[in-house]
Amino acid sequence: MFDQDEERFATLGLAAKLPSAVIDGIWDIIDQNLKGVVRLPRVLQFALIARNGQVTVAFDAQHDAIMEFDLPVNYQREFPETVAVLDDGTMMLMDELSV
Repeated sequence: MFDQDEERFATLGLAAKLPSAVIDGIWDIIDQNLKGVVRLPRVLQFALIARNGQVTVAFDAQHDAIMEFDLPVNYQREFPETVAVLDDGTMMLMDELSV
């Protein structure tokens, strides 16, 4: 799934902690760098890392490869460490995820 033509959402909890540039950047990573390249499970997890004062998004492709993507956004200590993205088009904080 992860269809870019379908509606996509970020939970209020996530939107309160991350700027839209990071949220949109993660969607772009899925669409432009992951779909069709690696197998995408129903739930994706992305780590947010501070690198040179900016945000680096890390994705572990089922232990086949770890991919990192730099975003032109200043990192803030208040950012969550990990973000979950469900194949239904919902992005959320890990503690909002109930599996």
